[in-house]
Amino acid sequence: MYLKFRYLVFLFVLIISVTIKSYAQNNNFGQDTDRNNNLSENNDTVSVNDTATTIPKNNNLIDIKVVYNATDSISLSSDSKKVFLYNKAKIEYGDIILEADYIEYDQENNYVFARGVEDTLGNIHGKPKFTEKGSEFAAKTIKYNFKTKKGYIEDVFTEEEQGFLHSEQTKKLKDNSFLLHNGKYTTCENEEHPHFYLKMSKAKVIPNDKIISGFSYLVMGDVPMPLGVPFGFFPSQSSFSSGVIIPKYGEEKKRGFFLQDGGYYFGISDKMDLSVTGDIFSKGSWGTDFKFRFKKRYKFSSNFNFSYGEFIQSEEGLPDYSKNKDMRIQWTHAQDPRANPNSKFSASVNYSTSSYDEFNSKTPEQRATNTKQSSISYGKNWPGSPFHLNMNLKHSQNSNTNNVTLNLPILTFNMDRKNPFRSKNSTGDTKWYEDIEVQYNSKLENKITTADSLLFTETTFSDFENGFQHSIPISTNFKILQYFNLSPRLEYTGNLYPDYVEYTSDTVRDPVTGKLYMDIDTVMHNEIKYAHLIEPSISLSVGPNIYGMYQFKNPNSNLIAIRHVITPSASITYRPDLGSLVDQYYGSYYTDTLFTKSSEREYSYFENGIYRFPGAPGESGNINFGLNNNLEMKVRDSNDTTGVGTKKIKLLESFKISTSYNIFADSLNWNAISINGRTSMFKNKLSFNFGATIDPYALNESGNGIYNEFQWNTSEGGIGRLERIDLTVDVKLKSKKGDKEDNKNEQQNAPGLDERFSSLGDTELQNIQNQVVSYVDFEVPWSLSTTYKFLYTKTGLEASKKITQTLSLTGDLSLTKNWKISFRANYDLVLNELSSTSINIHRELHCWEATFSWIPVGYMQSYNFQINVKGSTLRDFLKYDKRESWQDNL
Repeated sequence: MYLKFRYLVFLFVLIISVTIKSYAQNNNFGQDTDRNNNLSENNDTVSVNDTATTIPKNNNLIDIKVVYNATDSISLSSDSKKVFLYNKAKIEYGDIILEADYIEYDQENNYVFARGVEDTLGNIHGKPKFTEKGSEFAAKTIKYNFKTKKGYIEDVFTEEEQGFLHSEQTKKLKDNSFLLHNGKYTTCENEEHPHFYLKMSKAKVIPNDKIISGFSYLVMGDVPMPLGVPFGFFPSQSSFSSGVIIPKYGEEKKRGFFLQDGGYYFGISDKMDLSVTGDIFSKGSWGTDFKFRFKKRYKFSSNFNFSYGEFIQSEEGLPDYSKNKDMRIQWTHAQDPRANPNSKFSASVNYSTSSYDEFNSKTPEQRATNTKQSSISYGKNWPGSPFHLNMNLKHSQNSNTNNVTLNLPILTFNMDRKNPFRSKNSTGDTKWYEDIEVQYNSKLENKITTADSLLFTETTFSDFENGFQHSIPISTNFKILQYFNLSPRLEYTGNLYPDYVEYTSDTVRDPVTGKLYMDIDTVMHNEIKYAHLIEPSISLSVGPNIYGMYQFKNPNSNLIAIRHVITPSASITYRPDLGSLVDQYYGSYYTDTLFTKSSEREYSYFENGIYRFPGAPGESGNINFGLNNNLEMKVRDSNDTTGVGTKKIKLLESFKISTSYNIFADSLNWNAISINGRTSMFKNKLSFNFGATIDPYALNESGNGIYNEFQWNTSEGGIGRLERIDLTVDVKLKSKKGDKEDNKNEQQNAPGLDERFSSLGDTELQNIQNQVVSYVDFEVPWSLSTTYKFLYTKTGLEASKKITQTLSLTGDLSLTKNWKISFRANYDLVLNELSSTSINIHRELHCWEATFSWIPVGYMQSYNFQINVKGSTLRDFLKYDKRESWQDNL
């Protein structure tokens, strides 16, 4: 049933294509193509065969100079009318070039005959090669008339847009088209014996346009197959043109038989094109895609995609029936930097309904996507000026929570850091005041977060959060006692709010129980308020390097020395109490009827605003501590033949401990202790990353809060509560050949690669990714990558403890030159189950290829087997696939 279905689709598309395109153009299609060909123009006739040539002498002059040469010899006939060229002979006539080991040129009749030369072993060398206007073909013999531009060719072989043509007998017409007899069309590169081909009784070839054939049938391994068509059409255009996009076909359990990604391509111009494709399933589901591309050289490139799909499950009236309507919009726009160096417009839009990826994805990677982001931006700067203007429209959505966040717009106007007191022509040491820096930053924002189902239905402008903020920081830096950095800073900040909140509290008696309770009232004032302050601050920091070295005295030891670098760091920051400058923007209320100090809550009038007020009541200050360690070893280089070469080995790239102390907090002054480290070994084949968080304070009895008591003072003891441990171990192994290839690629890394793809949209990038996946590298025999991750968290009592451990494995193995296996697996060591596992097998079959992909577990469980030809012309026709879609798991 599969073969019948595919055969009917193939035949139907071919008939439609030929009918639409150019069947009417094939006027000479039925002419005889035997060896006695008529190469005529008007009354000039040339009878071409192996022994005789007859051309009337009238109107036989040509207006283009004929240039010929040969490496062996050039001879003339007795009447000097014919020229014989031997060994690597070449004749040039305008844009026509003919090369062969033997050429016979009739100067009077403007006729040439070319063939190869047979050696003593019977092998033919120097077969003719004919080139005209970019078209090139090779043959056994060529007979050609320069004046009529007609010819006769035996055993021709030529390439036509990723396909190859063979023909026993061929007639070349004046318009540079060809009539073929007993021809073959294939995408196999084997010139003498192609592994497969379409046998054509007769055909017409229009170079860089199309190939039209009569009855054709498939031949595989020189064995005719019972698959044929009454006529065929094969496009071979190198430039853009409109045409039918052949659909893919197959079957799914839930959606039935399908035709997918079929439609029509509109080649509008060399700057823009449009493709309209669709998917249709026998059980009612369908979808459509519109893809528009527009590129103006040295100006911009733009891509717009719109997709719509309806996923229908079961049948209407049944309890499990469902119908989902989804859409997706993608738009990318990239401006060429040369278009306008002082302004830039770019766009990257990716929006869809929340269930689009679940029901309409065509790849597992797309199905696993649950977040999307968009950005449209415009930037402007003024030459010779430090000012910059930027406007952004941003969007983000999460399909798991169905929430959408929009920023419409974010407008910024900034000034670069300037030194107002520094002279342009100053010489010598700078004065302290010349290092004073001034900036200006401003931001206007309008933002909303809501459910995607409410975005365009129940939301209004009043639901947006908005505001304006600007600041002028003034700062400088001093070096004190060679090691200390003193950084004073003075910053003016002003915020504009469209509203503010005020809380009031009062005691109220319950009319039923008679008990008093605190009634808290929230009042929103829809008034524009401008809040500002000048905030001074100062910080002092130090971070010297302390070196320790241990040298080994044994001259025969490979170990020379171990070096330990310790980098202690400390900094202190302080901000004074700004009094009424801050207090005027804060209020307070009580949460219980006793009006105790502990029940008083302080709040900012602007706590619900898009920008929090930058200052807080009272003074503030922090002391930050850090200690970083680096450990290296110097050894003798075993690859150095002189015996004096050395190399460094990193034992510990970084091991850092840090914490901070709040000077003015009334309790819990110490923050958690953070520990982080990393190192790598064996030329980065083995790497470690680890971290930990330790809270010095103990928990209360309920475990839901921390009280002002150090852990080491409690009965449990210890330096603190271990809240988090994380460890990642990476192992990356490759064969020696793979390592050499990596080093070569690093040295020959092509510059500007990112720029080449920066203007592409998500669809084009996805196509490139698919091409990268479909390309299989058989040069690297094997590679293996393993990652182990461990995470321990405990923020409260024993019940809050959580441990996760995962092990991931990826790699590939080339069993032979033509066999390759790649795999990816993730294993949860806590749940003892596999997740995100896939196995891919690729078999190289010269002009064919076979692939098998399998996802054995999870909601993406599926498999796909396909064998097909490589050439793009026949790839969608000559293939067999068997699969079970992950869509059937929905």
